[in-house]
Amino acid sequence: MDAHKTQALRKKYSSALMSNHKWRKLFTVMAEHGSDFSGIEYRFTDTENILYGHAPSLHQVWESAIDDPVEGAVGPVEYKHIESILIPYAYSYRAYDNAPIHERPLNIPAFLTALSKVGSFPISETEGGILVYGYKI
Repeated sequence: MDAHKTQALRKKYSSALMSNHKWRKLFTVMAEHGSDFSGIEYRFTDTENILYGHAPSLHQVWESAIDDPVEGAVGPVEYKHIESILIPYAYSYRAYDNAPIHERPLNIPAFLTALSKVGSFPISETEGGILVYGYKI
């Protein structure tokens, strides 16, 4: 079964919650109001692996894909293959190898306020951040 085909997606999920247009709106607002977002967990329809990345810039938001903000995805990611994304409340990182871990809070409230102005989205708040659903199982 090819997990990227529409028929396979229909078998796996009961409904799609996000269209290309809605993903494009979400990522555009993210590029404008959350461009410093890092540590985003991207979950895909064809794998159990979680890939990490950052917010796309405006020029990386395309009609049906985002261009390369996900580490390990090797190129553009079509919106229809995104199962969900988790945007953390804070991003932990090391400035260099063996450096102490730094934590940088992300401005989620400003992002959610801007996002609410362009539409409603399937979002839930979790202990670690906000979860945006692409599909319902």
